Amino acid sequence: MDYQQCDWINKYIMPDEYVVWNGRPGKGHLLTSYDIFMIPFSIIWCGFAILWETIAFTSSASLFFKLWGIPFICVGLFMLFGRFILKSYIRKETIYVITNKRIFSFRKNQVQTLDYHMNPTRNVTQHQDGTGTIRFYSTPTFNTQFSALFISMQSFRHNDQYFELENIPDVDRVFQILSN
Repeated sequence: MDYQQCDWINKYIMPDEYVVWNGRPGKGHLLTSYDIFMIPFSIIWCGFAILWETIAFTSSASLFFKLWGIPFICVGLFMLFGRFILKSYIRKETIYVITNKRIFSFRKNQVQTLDYHMNPTRNVTQHQDGTGTIRFYSTPTFNTQFSALFISMQSFRHNDQYFELENIPDVDRVFQILSN
């Protein structure tokens, strides 16, 4: 997508700001370090829920117990498969724009910005094909040996403690743009 064809981006840019890069997340690399824990957990969750339903339906259990396990199966199936479908959909709807001052992430009606000059704590994960993710962390307010632990724990959690450019092509070039 060429940012010059999109007039809507101009309403977010300040007069002394200009676009230096734009792009979209790639389609591949859906697995992350977070999945090391989530996949086994979701298999166990789903297996237990299916076992529950099997026992409930093969025994003379009440209707309540037969229906009780269905939401748990749905949650298990979402954790096992649905979250990857959702992640693909979100990536398809995402556009990244880097200006000389800020990074923008556009998703449907949601716009996130980050002043990357004010937030230097970043982590780059690169794949063999040159794609990768650049993640900007909020700097911890405490200055102890736990700072490194705090930052490393953020890579396993999905919350508002970081801003990321996920699975972008030519991550080295984008990182160089952000380092200037």
